[in-house]
Amino acid sequence: MIFSEKVILSSKRARGVWTALVGPGGWRAVAWPAAFAMAALLLLIFDHLQQRITQLVFWLCVGLIACVFAWLVETARRQTMALASERRLKLLDVVTGLPTRTALQGDLAWTVSAQRERRTLVVLELEGLQAYYDGFGSATGDGFVSQIAGRLVEAVAPLGGTAYRIDATRFAAVVPADGRAFGENLLAAISPQPGEHASDLLIGRSYGEVSLPEGAEDPEVALQIAGQNVTDNKQRQQRSARRQAHAVLMAVLDARRPDLREHLRSIAYRSISLSRRLGLDRHAIDDIFLASELQDIGLLAVPEAVLEKKGPLDVGEASLIRNHPVAGERIVASAPGLASVAALVRSTPERFDGRGYPDGLAGEEIPLGARIIAVCVAFAAMTSHRPYQAARSEDDVLDELQRCAGSQFDPLVVEALVAELGEELGGATATVGAGIPGLEPISGQNRVPATVQAPGEAD
Repeated sequence: MIFSEKVILSSKRARGVWTALVGPGGWRAVAWPAAFAMAALLLLIFDHLQQRITQLVFWLCVGLIACVFAWLVETARRQTMALASERRLKLLDVVTGLPTRTALQGDLAWTVSAQRERRTLVVLELEGLQAYYDGFGSATGDGFVSQIAGRLVEAVAPLGGTAYRIDATRFAAVVPADGRAFGENLLAAISPQPGEHASDLLIGRSYGEVSLPEGAEDPEVALQIAGQNVTDNKQRQQRSARRQAHAVLMAVLDARRPDLREHLRSIAYRSISLSRRLGLDRHAIDDIFLASELQDIGLLAVPEAVLEKKGPLDVGEASLIRNHPVAGERIVASAPGLASVAALVRSTPERFDGRGYPDGLAGEEIPLGARIIAVCVAFAAMTSHRPYQAARSEDDVLDELQRCAGSQFDPLVVEALVAELGEELGGATATVGAGIPGLEPISGQNRVPATVQAPGEAD
């Protein structure tokens, strides 16, 4: 290090010590007392050199210097107390009194460096907490958070563990590792109890955990891993909720229209294979699969007499049928985790040229998932036996789809279907859903690749 760098570093250190003693901008408060002290000191020196100093001047100067010194000592004491208070705020959460993330990092570092017994770090997240604060106010929100903190402390204390609040929405606990499922137990401990305020149900809860030191030897890495596990568990919970909601809606539709089950399942599987061929990710494919099966759920809002009518429909009845995608969207959107699926249900009847319904969307304004489902619906309808229509050959169907590409259907999706059927006829289906355990093809005229599997069925 060259001399100039040493001077700069020394200057920075000096400024740091000064700031710690008197605080930022403290020189302004010190300037006047220092000036008085310097004046008194100079007066003493001058009077001493001139041999004209008097007792009164001497004691006045000494008193002034003593006052300045006392003031500096008091300023340093107050600043030290402020620093200690700030340090406590960093280590203890103001609302709950629990140790903070800074304290947790220190404890984890000590645990790892001391090579103590194995520990488990559990991170718990409260979802929707900001909305809770916005809806019920800060006092109620703080009370709720404090209640959660109390439950967590009660749960970990018998285990010899420590609870922490590491940020606005997350708590943590460090407990001795003995093979038990701490995450599930602590999650249950902070969940709403019977008879409690119903508003507690508005808050979602999820957790993630990591073992120390096997899972991570660095405190920050341990927190990152546990946080990622929180996210992963949350996504699994959401997928589970989606599947349960989907199963309930399908059970209701089956009870009303059992004839649609196999037809909808065949469309769903064809939609999966086309989605994979077009390079969509897992989440998009899952949405498309669910929307394919739920596309006709809006028929529940159509009177049975209209659905079973043999003759032509009048204007009002036709309007009910055309409105069923909107009704379907409302039904699906009311289920947990299915908002993105509901949008596809609404847009499935749209046409690529903008002459569809209910919104008259055109081209890429129509969600890609809805464009895929529309082609699969048309393919299934034309290749199925209906009371009013005989099944058409696949060659005829492909000709019809290609003729309507660019007007009714997305040309890209039609092209993907043509390529897929060509591979199926040639026996080359390995590229569709490669590496995914297969299902038996659905019986009937609507063949699907045996390598296609519904999202979630392999989970």
